[in-house]
Amino acid sequence: MKQKRIEPYIFLIPAVLLVLFIYLVPFIFSIIISLTNWNGIARSFDFVGISNYIELFQTKELRDVLKNNIIYFVEIVTVQNVLGIFLAVLLQEKFKGKNFFRAVLFLPTVICTVAIGFIWNLMLDPVSGFVPGLLSSIGLEKLSKVLWLADSKVAIHTISLVNVWQWVGQSMVIYLAGILSIDKSLYEACSIDGAGKSAKFWKITLPLMAPSLTINIIVTTIGTLKIYDLPFIMTGGGPGHATESLAINVYSSAFVYSRMGYGTAISLALFMFVLIVSLIQMKIMRKREDAVL
Repeated sequence: MKQKRIEPYIFLIPAVLLVLFIYLVPFIFSIIISLTNWNGIARSFDFVGISNYIELFQTKELRDVLKNNIIYFVEIVTVQNVLGIFLAVLLQEKFKGKNFFRAVLFLPTVICTVAIGFIWNLMLDPVSGFVPGLLSSIGLEKLSKVLWLADSKVAIHTISLVNVWQWVGQSMVIYLAGILSIDKSLYEACSIDGAGKSAKFWKITLPLMAPSLTINIIVTTIGTLKIYDLPFIMTGGGPGHATESLAINVYSSAFVYSRMGYGTAISLALFMFVLIVSLIQMKIMRKREDAVL
């Protein structure tokens, strides 16, 4: 009997060792490196304690970058989820061509982000871009002259909108699955009581979409707080540091300026930031789910 109980754990050992090797060992190594002044190349380095972390909190540039991350977080999470709910509610109705529109809206999520960044760069080009040309042709001359990626006050919001354009389809699909799983008899009962579409949405659809809302908000939050590819491809973090994210700062510190120890300290701080925000969100959303369900 004892042998039978041990056998499953013996078979799990290779998988556990693989996970430890892939995740735990690099994580421990990262913590050690963050306490040194290693440049990523030299064979020797000095132990500097928590000085990298102290510098991290004292650097004005990093505070500006953190502000950018917060802007990305607020804009993308809010707009993507509100728009995702709106599209899901719209496309759960029965009408001709709804599957086509679902596919079209979901399509950008399967396209490489690098390709999307380059495509939008071409579309937003102030000289030959499609967007300025379109705005000019419909009489919006003032908007057509906006430097969407070169103006430090506009560029970060442009990247947020492109990010929403790419991923709103994913949010829509998750919300759509949540809506379609709601018992239709609840809507029928509301109709008998004389409730309109608005009342059905606020009293039935939105509350019973709580699990979908939790998943979407947490996934969007994690993706947004560690955003790297779109800002890097579209602006390189510029103009100046106007669109730079913490992930880009990690890359530039570690590989451009050869400060691997400092860059690793930033990445660990980013990891803790994402973890704390996600756990807080999960706790709040789970309470809301329990209250509703």
